[in-house]
Amino acid sequence: MQKAIRIVAVILVVGLIGFLFVNGTINNNKNSREPWNEHMLKGDRETAKLYYYDYTDIMCPYCDKFANAVAAHEEEFQKDYIEGKNILFEIRLTDALYVYHKDEHESAVNSRNSALNAYCAADQDKFWEYYNGILAKLYTDYHSKGIGIDQYAERIPKLEMDYFKDVAKNIDGLDYDKFSSCVDNEEKADELDKNTQRALSIMPSGAPYFVFGNYKTSGFLGKWDAENYDWEQAKLLLDAGL
Repeated sequence: MQKAIRIVAVILVVGLIGFLFVNGTINNNKNSREPWNEHMLKGDRETAKLYYYDYTDIMCPYCDKFANAVAAHEEEFQKDYIEGKNILFEIRLTDALYVYHKDEHESAVNSRNSALNAYCAADQDKFWEYYNGILAKLYTDYHSKGIGIDQYAERIPKLEMDYFKDVAKNIDGLDYDKFSSCVDNEEKADELDKNTQRALSIMPSGAPYFVFGNYKTSGFLGKWDAENYDWEQAKLLLDAGL
């Protein structure tokens, strides 16, 4: 009788542990799907079946290759992936390069300043306009000339804050005075710092880090080609998450 009671007790304990583990996993997965910034999303949160996360830094050239590829094929990306596959795509923007290299060279501050501008644009629901605008500007001014494209290339110099703010002047519907005040007062610094630390605890190495469905990978390969923007390489990663 006592043996039977012990067996039942063991079964109940194992069952309880399993229940807690499964529910904890479900809750963790559910929490991981909560957007870090709702203005940095593409897709419908209510109908999404697949969740794609791009942990990135505006001053990361490998990140920019992927982003430029997607931006250059936005219509296809929207139709075939966001709508066609019910994907919720989220940019999780960090200033990781600033955290990593701020003690090595002064130009690392470009990472932080560009991110602060992007978060302030997001505060007016103009993130994508700003994000695509600053990447296009960096490409024209530096990357297309071979500057800042990898660790062996000439480094992009420390840029004035106005370099990043100027992009916002061309965004329709954005209150520039409010945006400029947000940037100057670093109103989004706490959010940026929080998200960067969260990202650094998740990324196994540097940016970009992609979590596309159950597929995870770091880095992006391709060529600095102003015409095709490495779209075929980007699609390989997008398809891997399906």
